[in-house]
Amino acid sequence: METIDQFMWGHQLHFQFDLKSAAAEALSSIGVSVAPTALLIGFEEDPGGPPICVEPEGLGISPGIFADSASKGDAVYEAHENRGMFMSNRGLHERFHADLLDKCRADAIAETMNSHADHDSRRWFVGCSMRVGRYRVYPVVGVRRSKWDALPALTLRDRDHRDEMYLSLQEAVVWELLQSATFALSISDQPEGLRYNDRDEVIRRASTAFVRRLVQFKGNFMGVDLNSAMNLVAAQPYEGRTGVGTMLMGADNDYVLELTFENPISLNQTRGLRKALEMTDPQLHLVTNGKIALGLGRLADGYSSEFESAFFLRVIGRGSWELMHDDVALLVVTDGHASVPQDRLARATFDDAVGRLFGADGDAERLWDLALAASLQAHGTMLVVHTDAGAEAMRLSPPAMRVTPGPLTDSTLLAVSAIDGAIIVDPGGQCHAVGAILDGRAVRELGDASRGARFNSAHRYLAEAKGECLIIIVSEDGMLNIIPDLPRRVKKSYVEGVLAAVESLSHDKPIDFEAFRKREEHLWSLEFYLTSDQCARGNESRERVEQFRESSATLHDGLGGSARIGYDLLEPNPNLNKSFFLPESDL
Repeated sequence: METIDQFMWGHQLHFQFDLKSAAAEALSSIGVSVAPTALLIGFEEDPGGPPICVEPEGLGISPGIFADSASKGDAVYEAHENRGMFMSNRGLHERFHADLLDKCRADAIAETMNSHADHDSRRWFVGCSMRVGRYRVYPVVGVRRSKWDALPALTLRDRDHRDEMYLSLQEAVVWELLQSATFALSISDQPEGLRYNDRDEVIRRASTAFVRRLVQFKGNFMGVDLNSAMNLVAAQPYEGRTGVGTMLMGADNDYVLELTFENPISLNQTRGLRKALEMTDPQLHLVTNGKIALGLGRLADGYSSEFESAFFLRVIGRGSWELMHDDVALLVVTDGHASVPQDRLARATFDDAVGRLFGADGDAERLWDLALAASLQAHGTMLVVHTDAGAEAMRLSPPAMRVTPGPLTDSTLLAVSAIDGAIIVDPGGQCHAVGAILDGRAVRELGDASRGARFNSAHRYLAEAKGECLIIIVSEDGMLNIIPDLPRRVKKSYVEGVLAAVESLSHDKPIDFEAFRKREEHLWSLEFYLTSDQCARGNESRERVEQFRESSATLHDGLGGSARIGYDLLEPNPNLNKSFFLPESDL
């Protein structure tokens, strides 16, 4: 284990923590859970400290593995196809080649990390560097490889444009964050964090860049901002109703035109584009090159998906559209917010929630059938399953329309869900009211500003619901969500065992930072299950580690003292109860 001797500048811990938090927040906002972490890797340019520094040390990444990164990057630069590019403007020429050399070195660092046997559990992305104090510092984001590889993405087959394209929305988000980090490193002698880091703005830039690069290298290089064009056309009603339709974007040999427009429609002409989309159906699409709509056509019979050159853009509801390739959705946008498409709610998850909330009174089979039937409703709906559905129906009427309790057929459910409001049913699947408007106070911590009114009103209602309640939310694209999203059940002894390991490691001298970090990350994943006393013990362990880190640190920034990083504290969850724990006798 290496000693603590790795300070590059006083605020490096805060900056690393800020980058990690920003990555977690942005990726979570697009529906991606990959346990992101962040690093700062510094290479000494003025003597006075260690030649290579890595922050944080607790990840177990030895600075020594990067000893050859600069020379490897230099070799790649010398062999690069753009090495001989010359620009008449001297300043522009020097800046271009400095950026190219830096990019080659960053790629060499990433290659070292991604090929190292000890770090194969993560996929690493390395941004461009900036000089801070004595060091040239590269920001790095790492994600859990197994979860990352399971997400929808393009492949590496198009190597001609691999450096220019993003393979997925999630990759675009990571690179946007790294660009923000590089910029933040450049604007201060002692950069403290990612200034002006707005999560929604990062995601907007990422989705725009992802789609724009697809247009540039798969359609027309002079194409429009297709991301904005699709947002506008999806929000545009046709003759007062929500419209749907599909565009096909590809190279000339990827499609066959059945009907060619004499005057192609610019994708910036929202009303004309909305009208043209009404002519499409599952077999006939509006063909575009990313700049104009050429006519109606279909995918060519000889198209091979391995080339990844033809894409479908489908308007799926008011304000909603998705980008697809080979029947796989890569991106879905709802009311301007981009996210990674999610798998439909698993039946096992649904059955578990019904059993835990309603016990023997819950008819999971009947409720699941109702949820599937509701998913066919074009504009979405909500089912509220309540233990005292009769009383809730009375309390919420009017405007709720109370009905004689009874089962709903699929056709009846579609009919009653065509109006605004939720459907109130009991745990046995008997309907008690339709058109219910859910009440509840607006609370900052509840809901999600990026989601619609239906999602957020459900959260407000649930927060004040009397009695056990399960809300099934059907979005316009047919996806199912349930709230509450119940955490899995665990044994109390399992939680206590993880906490005890954290405590034990915090008392060691010297402290093994790598081992402590791994155990503490595990403990944080179990935060929901911690009592007040257990939270206090975990926080005391972290404080011991921070005190040891500070007492062991030697500064090499050449700029001044060390700033202590703040860290989150474990907090007990008020919703924790015995239903979230398994009996100790269970296997």
